[in-house]
Amino acid sequence: METRQEKILACLDPATQTGLEIGALSKPIVTSKMGDIRYVDYATTAELQAKYAADPNVETEDIVEVNYIWGEKRLVDLVGDTRFDYVIASHVIEHVPDLIGWLKEIHAVLKPGGILSLAIPDKRYCFDYFRQLTQPADVVDAYLRHQRKPGPRQVFEFFSQMGFWQGHYAWGQDPSFRSEDVLRVRSDLEAWQATSRVVASESYHDVHCWVFTPDSLTELLKTLIQINLFDFKVIKFYPPEGCEFHLALEALDLSKDENVRQQMQLESLLGISLEPKAPSLQQDPQGTTAQLITAVQISTAELARDQERLKQSRTNLKRLKADKQRLRQKVQNLQAELANREQEIAAMQSSKFWRLRTGWIRLKQLS
Repeated sequence: METRQEKILACLDPATQTGLEIGALSKPIVTSKMGDIRYVDYATTAELQAKYAADPNVETEDIVEVNYIWGEKRLVDLVGDTRFDYVIASHVIEHVPDLIGWLKEIHAVLKPGGILSLAIPDKRYCFDYFRQLTQPADVVDAYLRHQRKPGPRQVFEFFSQMGFWQGHYAWGQDPSFRSEDVLRVRSDLEAWQATSRVVASESYHDVHCWVFTPDSLTELLKTLIQINLFDFKVIKFYPPEGCEFHLALEALDLSKDENVRQQMQLESLLGISLEPKAPSLQQDPQGTTAQLITAVQISTAELARDQERLKQSRTNLKRLKADKQRLRQKVQNLQAELANREQEIAAMQSSKFWRLRTGWIRLKQLS
């Protein structure tokens, strides 16, 4: 079984190539000892050290020396004439405010046929658990707005839907996982207050802007290919392990015929099975059992949620039927009352007193 680093470097050769790593922080995939590598982040090394000073998960003294600060400026403007053989982005793509624009800026600094290697969190196995999957309309909206920092909607959803399982922000495919044990970190009010502070400060606040599973990302890429907003093809895929999956993309020559290019891109998606295949029991009985247990637990949890929704729908339907019956009875009562009033009016109009009164009123009007 390949290690995490081996998966990320599967299509790369750091020893002979020039690379760019985005968001390496204190754990770069490629170090300067391994080859010619540059680092890019949204803040300087000093700013990152200050931000993560109290974070026990980050060794601040190991934070890499950032070469390029990627914020308001385009990446190609930062690197100048330098072009890279590969770009690595481990747990970065979900953070970028404008996913389409980000991919296009990376394409612009890659050599022809250059590789973008991605490690991407799977929402099912981390604190994005409660969040809605990213839709094509979401990324198109951010692209057309030229979004350079997370918007209020992205910030609020991140704060309001973050969930921890037994105190963990990522749990991978733990066989003891139960969906009912995932708890939201903040109330809606707390999320609103946090979002208000971020928006008022007008600062860049790092959040997960996008949420994926392998299948959802595939569907998103299909749409982007069909509207000519994706400049790569998939050349390597590793299914989820732990809380992440891995993808390697090859930069395409955009001067080629658009129809031919799109066909090639779509075939690159179709040629990869995005659902993990269970290994044989003989090869890895313990691992397979754990995977099967996890799959059963996930399916059971989804079934329970569906049953709960069905139960709620039935309750709502029953309530609607009762409301309909009450309204029907009310209409019948009103119709009966109207009929009684009409009968009373008819009786009054046919009475001797009514005829005399009507005649007297007419004489008075003539006088």
